[in-house]
Amino acid sequence: MKNLRVLTLVLATLFFGCEKAKIQPESLEGKWELRHILGVQVADSPSDFEKGNGNTIEFSGNEFHITENGTVISKGTYVIVEESAEIDGTEYKNRIVFDNADQKIFIKLSNNKLLICRGSIASDGSTATYEKI
Repeated sequence: MKNLRVLTLVLATLFFGCEKAKIQPESLEGKWELRHILGVQVADSPSDFEKGNGNTIEFSGNEFHITENGTVISKGTYVIVEESAEIDGTEYKNRIVFDNADQKIFIKLSNNKLLICRGSIASDGSTATYEKI
């Protein structure tokens, strides 16, 4: 009986200890401002953005607001889904689903940076880098 308890404890530790890192919605909470876009560039369009540029995404609970030049262009709900992918040399472990859309958009948090990847640059995709403000 003692061996069964030890085995159960070891298995439980392995099971819960090896759980994949998942971005919790709370870690996205707040306002993020666009700093850089890589890919899908239009001629003479900037790829770097200064502070105060008005291009933001704000997360609150399970809701989001996307703003361009100070105007809300999209709002709704989102969920985080565990799904791994390597895109353009960056490993992503989570996908964000805006308003139950089918498009695969991967996200990665690192310190105060948020990467939002909409596919490989070679296939007309893009990666936007946001900074928490």
